[in-house]
Amino acid sequence: MNRLTMYALFCLALCPMLMAQQSTQAASTSTNEHSASTADPAADVLQPSAASERNLAIKKARTIFISSETVFLTVSTLDRALLKQKDWEKLGLNIVDNTVGADLELKIDRLPLTHIHTYVLADKATGFVLASGQVRAIDGVVASGPMAEQIVKVLTAARLQPKPASGD
Repeated sequence: MNRLTMYALFCLALCPMLMAQQSTQAASTSTNEHSASTADPAADVLQPSAASERNLAIKKARTIFISSETVFLTVSTLDRALLKQKDWEKLGLNIVDNTVGADLELKIDRLPLTHIHTYVLADKATGFVLASGQVRAIDGVVASGPMAEQIVKVLTAARLQPKPASGD
């Protein structure tokens, strides 16, 4: 192989690693900006409102539509993983096949040339992102379990009221 071909292969091999590092750096930067903005009293007033609006949108939802942008993690695979979660029945959400009647939309994808599977849960009416996350796994079947756990955890926190602690 010539030198140019070797260089191109080397760059393609490092590209996913560099992308993952950039997203980690961006997340830590936004966390730093968030902690700096909490010193402002006006920011404290806005944040509980945003969290309550997010929770209200999740509470009001009755249906969820799942779409996949990748062939590595199909809709049916994530559908089965969600239905296997122990708290799914308590949530009272129905998975629908049509985006028209859905209250929430769950988009799943996989970053190119990586093993990083991502999801974004959004309110269909407003388009606001309610939750997002990622799972590192070799394929979509393996990623579906942890991804379903994360999604159900977010939905459970917003939809199900925590049981009050009984005091003696």
